[in-house]
Amino acid sequence: MPRMALLFREQGIRFCLVHIPEMLKGLLAGSVGPGYQTRPGCQFSPDQFARPVLSRAELTGLNQLFALKKQVERLAGRWAVKRLVMQEKDLSPDAIEVHNDASGAPALAPAFDYAISITHSGDYALAAALPGKANGLGVDMEVLSPVDIPALLHAGFSQKEQTAYAGADLETILKIWTIKEALLKYRQTGLKTPVKKIEWLDETLYENHIPVDGVRVNSYHRDNIIFSVVSPDFFSTKSSE
Repeated sequence: MPRMALLFREQGIRFCLVHIPEMLKGLLAGSVGPGYQTRPGCQFSPDQFARPVLSRAELTGLNQLFALKKQVERLAGRWAVKRLVMQEKDLSPDAIEVHNDASGAPALAPAFDYAISITHSGDYALAAALPGKANGLGVDMEVLSPVDIPALLHAGFSQKEQTAYAGADLETILKIWTIKEALLKYRQTGLKTPVKKIEWLDETLYENHIPVDGVRVNSYHRDNIIFSVVSPDFFSTKSSE
């Protein structure tokens, strides 16, 4: 049986991987059953939670979402961030507030000096945290499940990448996809930068055909999950597989 949350570190970055069905059993027992991916949004109240989890502002934001899947993913991502902060500080989860900044990216309240990033895939949410808000951080995750590789290559990979990765396996393709998405989160540009303009070729990250300086890329495979992190390069310059 998967654990509700797994805490670990990689290259100085803290991670919390949340298994969403287990989280729902532990935090919202009886409130959200199976099939959360396809149901309309709910109006949650504090007394539905097994323990205080969300601040008043966070609960208001959660209740403004129209799909239960989005609500559950929002809750899981924030729970993961709070677990990371609780490793360092003796605080109740509802005292650790995560909001969306001007770019729409999740950010901790000013009292907490961490750069954070959140990603979701399948039944999992993953949060990453790095001390120092100014450092910047981007993480993206994909569960290893069948996808239409030719369609994904066409939609999100440059012509050079399509040639380089013709015949590549699913793990390789998803790894490169997560690297692209992680850089977008690091840059906090969202869809303003087309993913085809971000390339991973010969273990080098490019944007608009120019090598991206000042960042470090790490990719990991844990069980059935691939995730990649883009962070400042002050740890090392070597990419980790």
